[in-house]
Amino acid sequence: MSPLFYIVNTLLTLCIYLVILRVWMQYTRVNYYNPFTQFVIKVTQPVIGPLRILVPAIGKFDTASFIVLYLLSLLKLLTILYFATNAPYFSLTYLLYCCLVAVNALGHLIFWILLVRAILSWVSRGQSFLEDVLAQLSEPLIAPIRRIVPPIGGIDVSFMIFVFALIVLNMLMMSLFSPWWGIVSI
Repeated sequence: MSPLFYIVNTLLTLCIYLVILRVWMQYTRVNYYNPFTQFVIKVTQPVIGPLRILVPAIGKFDTASFIVLYLLSLLKLLTILYFATNAPYFSLTYLLYCCLVAVNALGHLIFWILLVRAILSWVSRGQSFLEDVLAQLSEPLIAPIRRIVPPIGGIDVSFMIFVFALIVLNMLMMSLFSPWWGIVSI
């Protein structure tokens, strides 16, 4: 693979992560005045803000953010297919399979959020503004597991259980969407 592909793929992945974070932060009602939340909003606002004027939200569904997420996912899929495979440049099936790019990115983002939150809990012990946002984002995912499996000997294993579930879901997606899941995982 070429260095250009690596750069473009990485930038598109980061953009997808930022849009997913923005939607996720709106859904979980993260502290708006947190510096990390402000960063995500300010970085994504130049694209999502003007689009919101053209495409209003439908109830609580942020249509503009999902359109941007869909277009970025389609662009990333086309980039992968152009650089990594000899597939046709465009097919109507790509409009469906680009949703797999967003689902894959969401799974990776959840993994990284849980990992960074676990590391920060050892290092900063509640002193970091980033740890607050990560806790607000991940607590709705971890709390149901923590209710079923309480901390064992002072060690919270709910993170490990959730990561294990993510790995199983990744394997399930690989078996369901065999060639495409491998392509979008690049």
